[in-house]
Amino acid sequence: MTGIARRTSVDDTRRSSVAGAQTLDRGIRILWHLAERPNGETLTEMARSLELNRNALHRMLEALAAHNLVRRTEDKRFHLAYGLVELASAVDSDLRGLAYPIMAALADSVDATAHLMVPISDVEVQAVLVVEPRLAAAHIAFRTGQRHPVDRGSGGIAILAGRPPRDDDPAEVVAAREQGYAVSTGHVIPGVIGVSVPVQTPPTMPEVSIGVSLVDPDAVDQVAPRLAEAARELSGQLFASRARVR
Repeated sequence: MTGIARRTSVDDTRRSSVAGAQTLDRGIRILWHLAERPNGETLTEMARSLELNRNALHRMLEALAAHNLVRRTEDKRFHLAYGLVELASAVDSDLRGLAYPIMAALADSVDATAHLMVPISDVEVQAVLVVEPRLAAAHIAFRTGQRHPVDRGSGGIAILAGRPPRDDDPAEVVAAREQGYAVSTGHVIPGVIGVSVPVQTPPTMPEVSIGVSLVDPDAVDQVAPRLAEAARELSGQLFASRARVR
């Protein structure tokens, strides 16, 4: 895996705690833990998995439930709750709202799933919006919220390519910067080709890339110009939106 040596590992970043905020850190760990377990877990299972005291864990779960972040079903299993959806809807709502129609048109025009990626740390990117084509006979599907290392997958590579050059940039980043778009094959999903371009954003917004997931390598040359056009359109709308706010 290229480029990893210059960055801390994903696991190290996620596991690190903020000094003096142990309870908050544990609460966040509980949420991430449940996010990876769609069938939920019982109190006993979670205490064992997280290596936490059952009584302390129960108190934290009760606090999270009071804020509708966690819920317990009749089988006594804990799951994430819908308060998280409300919180998530407020994250970069301008970005996702402006991007959706552009991405929907892109997905339909190339018969491929479109995705919007942002960096969430020095080592990871996350899909904050995924739009599937409406009429395609077949297409790749993955969920909003999916994350992977920043130097794996075209979305992260495009974000790195949009930054100022560095002497230790991986070859994929250098190539993406030169040709104006990033291409990856099988980095995230075996056999799937990702094509992405960076989106220029206002200083107050995160870095963004827009891309599509393909199964036909011969489609890259046709898709790349449409991606560049979509990126320019989204960038223009983002800058115009921020200008109106001032």
